[in-house]
Amino acid sequence: MPTTPYAVLGAYASLPATREETEQYYRLLATVPGVRGLELPFRDDLGDLGWLASQLAPAWDHNVITAIPGTMVRVWATGTFGLASTDAQGRAAALAFTRQVRDGVEALREAAGRDVVAGVEMHSAPSGAPGTAHDARAFGESLAELADWDWGGATLLVEHCDAFVSPDRGEKRMLTIEAELEVVTALHRPDVRMTINWGRSALEGHDGALALEHVRLARAAGVLEGVTFSGAGPVDTRYAKAWMDGHLPLDIDEPGSVMSAEDVRDCTLAALSPEESSAPAARYLGVKCQVPAEAGLHQRAAMLRRILDATGVAL
Repeated sequence: MPTTPYAVLGAYASLPATREETEQYYRLLATVPGVRGLELPFRDDLGDLGWLASQLAPAWDHNVITAIPGTMVRVWATGTFGLASTDAQGRAAALAFTRQVRDGVEALREAAGRDVVAGVEMHSAPSGAPGTAHDARAFGESLAELADWDWGGATLLVEHCDAFVSPDRGEKRMLTIEAELEVVTALHRPDVRMTINWGRSALEGHDGALALEHVRLARAAGVLEGVTFSGAGPVDTRYAKAWMDGHLPLDIDEPGSVMSAEDVRDCTLAALSPEESSAPAARYLGVKCQVPAEAGLHQRAAMLRRILDATGVAL
């Protein structure tokens, strides 16, 4: 596996309760080899920018902003909000929100005094049936507009979420990966690519095997930027209901998770190995999981490290 990606930690899912502990946790995570950034959630903003910028370790210059928290809050509130919305007002609202995200990226860069954002994750909301709530045409128009904005060099990343299967199944129920890939490849821009979240693909198929299929599809299309390993499973756990996007740990840390070390390794090979595909390899591997509320800082970090170690990549 000659290609060596960098690692991105979705640490926000495992943060301790206090700011003091969070600062200690970030310092601990800064010692993990190969990590070039955090996945940072954007709801209405990025929070206290001065403080956040001060927490970014010197090596953390490839942070990824995810718009999913703010996107889903707005989807649940309106039913029509989204970059892929067939409702004109819903799509306009999503574009306005994405402008806030862009402004947040710029503000974080200014607060840090350096380039610290490598990617911004966007999503094919709203939830619902294809052609009714959302469609690829609307999503393509939105992405074409967004790609012309000044993102300061950050890559726009379409993060695949669970696609609509039926009204009573799934959580985010967005566009299919085939539709998203069609949109991204039609744009044919190096600054618009895709990421796969293992758990969201698994809950779409109620089977971890679908995550591997999605990694292979995005790699074959030549647009795979990263793969984030975050678990899901068929039973209720302390973290989430069955087949929900609960950021479950590896199965060795949470028996209700179907994400095993073998699954992580297989998807990593699919994302990186030249023997799997002649298409460009993924540039980063992400890890994200919830942890027990009572877990100490070292236990929290260890649960992330176990997922990272499962990739088999010497970072």
